[in-house]
Amino acid sequence: MWLWLTLGWATLALVTAVVHHRWRHVARQPAPEVAAFVLRLENELAATHPGVTFLGMVPQRFACVLRVEGQETMVSLHDAYRLADAEPDRFTRMVAGLLEDIREVGLDRVGDHDFAAAAPQVMPQVRSRAWLDEKGTFGDSGLVHTAMAEGLVTVYVIDDASTMVFVCREHLRRWRKTAADLHNLALTNLARRGGTVPQAPLKEPVVIQTGDGYDAARSLLLEPKDGLLVAIPDRDTLWVGPEAGQNLEQLMAVTEAIAEQATHPVSGQVYRVTDGQLEALPGRR
Repeated sequence: MWLWLTLGWATLALVTAVVHHRWRHVARQPAPEVAAFVLRLENELAATHPGVTFLGMVPQRFACVLRVEGQETMVSLHDAYRLADAEPDRFTRMVAGLLEDIREVGLDRVGDHDFAAAAPQVMPQVRSRAWLDEKGTFGDSGLVHTAMAEGLVTVYVIDDASTMVFVCREHLRRWRKTAADLHNLALTNLARRGGTVPQAPLKEPVVIQTGDGYDAARSLLLEPKDGLLVAIPDRDTLWVGPEAGQNLEQLMAVTEAIAEQATHPVSGQVYRVTDGQLEALPGRR
C-alpha cells in the first residue's frame, strides 16, 4: 500500500503537472512549423513582455492561455500564425499588436461584471500566501481572499468559457457583498460542479485530479473529520489519506517534489485535519 503511496502519488501528480505545463506533451504532437511558432511566441513574450505569462496551449484547439494584467485569457492563434508565416520579420510587432488588442477588448473590467450574471461562475482557488503577496495586488484594490491555513489562502475567480478573472475588493464594493458572502457562494458552486471528494473514514489514500482547475480547492469541501492528512502541492492535485500508518518523511518528500515542478504550485507542506481545520505538520529534518 505504501509503495503505491510513494510511487503512484508521485507519478500521477507529476504526469498531470507536465501535461498542463506544455501543449507539446499532449498525445497528438503539433507539426514542426506550428511547434516552432509556439516556441517563438513563448520566447518573444519572455523577452519583450515580462508582465505577460504564457501558461500553455489549450488541448484540441490552436489557442493558448495567457495571463495578462492578472487575467487568464484564452487567445486564438490562427490569425497570429498566418501573419507570422506571411511576414516573419514583423513578428515582434505582431505580438505587441496582439497584446494591445487583448488589453483593449479582450480583458474583463470590474464594471463588466453584474453580480447576477457572475454569481454562478464564482469559484474558489487555493493559493499560497507567498503567491498572494506577490500577485495579489493587481486589479482594483487587491484580491479578495480568506485565510485557510498556515501558508494558504482561498482566492476567488469568475470562470467563464474564455477567461478567468480574479475577484478583487472593487467587485465586492460594487456588488455590496462581503468576503464571507463570496466564500459561501464559491463553495456552493464548487460542490455543484461535482468531482470526487473523499469521505471519512478513509482506509487508504485518495488522489483527486479531475483536471478542471479546482482539485486543490476541493480540500475546502472535506468533512471536518480529525485523523486525516491532506497534501495540495499544486492547483490540480489533492491527496487525502489516513494518518495512521503513514511514512510522513516519504509523503513530505514527494509532496515537496511535486510542488517544485508544478505549473501552479500551492504548497510543499503536508497538513493534518485538526478540529475541522488544516494544521501544517512540522517540516522534514
